[in-house]
Amino acid sequence: MCFNNENVSKDKTNFVERRNTVKKKLIIILAAAAMSMTWKAVPASAARIPVIKNGNATSLKGTIVNIRYSGEEVSMASDSQEAPSVKIGSTIYVPCKTLFSDNGIRASYSADGSKVTLRYGARKVIFYANKKYAKVNGTKMKLKVKPYFVTFRKSDVRDLLVPVNQAASFFGLKYSYSGKSKTVTLQVRPGISKTATKAKNISQSSFIKKIGPIARENYKRTGILASVTMAQAILESGWGQSTLAQNGNNLFGMKMNLSGNTWSGSAWDGVNYYKKRTYEYGSGGRYSITAKFRKYSCIEDSIEDHSAYLLNARNGSRKRYAGLTDTKSYKRQLQIIKNGGYATSGSYVSQLSRVINTYNLTQWDK
Repeated sequence: MCFNNENVSKDKTNFVERRNTVKKKLIIILAAAAMSMTWKAVPASAARIPVIKNGNATSLKGTIVNIRYSGEEVSMASDSQEAPSVKIGSTIYVPCKTLFSDNGIRASYSADGSKVTLRYGARKVIFYANKKYAKVNGTKMKLKVKPYFVTFRKSDVRDLLVPVNQAASFFGLKYSYSGKSKTVTLQVRPGISKTATKAKNISQSSFIKKIGPIARENYKRTGILASVTMAQAILESGWGQSTLAQNGNNLFGMKMNLSGNTWSGSAWDGVNYYKKRTYEYGSGGRYSITAKFRKYSCIEDSIEDHSAYLLNARNGSRKRYAGLTDTKSYKRQLQIIKNGGYATSGSYVSQLSRVINTYNLTQWDK
């Protein structure tokens, strides 16, 4: 019997190719199944918290988070908590009276149960049920989401759920969230609650007297000289009389988004802004644009946010204003600020130095 070796070789090749094709298809099917299982998997941290909302029994579906307040664990990520905090979508809600009234903030319900008023030093915040705004030191501030009342069925505790990042901003607290540990950290800024000052209540003649103590407290917290902060505020807000200062308590022209900069510790709530026309400079010269600027409930938060920017803004991997607080010389601090790209004017340092000397602003550095 005679075999055709060429045909045998071809048959073997075809068999191997078919076998490899089957293997590839099987691998693709198994991989697709695994991906499908991953997509459909429910996170281990997901929870259903039984509550009464608008008179109906329902559940809050989200992730229970930890809350740390000034270093203390005040709310554990457990559904056994009387009133747990929960992340629903991108918003973290906290039961405001339960959380804040146990941590130095006085809280009270209105008689009709439609709002919660919280007081922290000179700061006063009113949250309204099912309203997408709050009153902060008398100023109407937008909220990202509407607060709402629930009664936690396991504990029978009734409270108003509010967005924690905005609540923290309104009280002048430092806020951060770790998705890895599912922990919100709130820290008190020493002295921040002593005053809640509005630019509308300050005349040009009283500007230094009003802003001096605030800048000095900020200097104690941050190391940025009060004289530097005050001179920048005077120059950039026109003694607090600019439309941005008057309508947004923004003394430094801080925009909603500062291109090319990222930083931590912002005192801005991330939502409220004031829109106005302004001028920019490009290769073709000066041109006007409509821009969105950060809006604050008080000038204390404007100063705090500005300082957070100067301390933490980065340019790539390095800090934009590195070494700012290593010196107690106002001229050196001003030069570092200019060198970091804060201002392009060649006379920026001399302008601010003149303001500091003319009005003896260094007295507030003591």
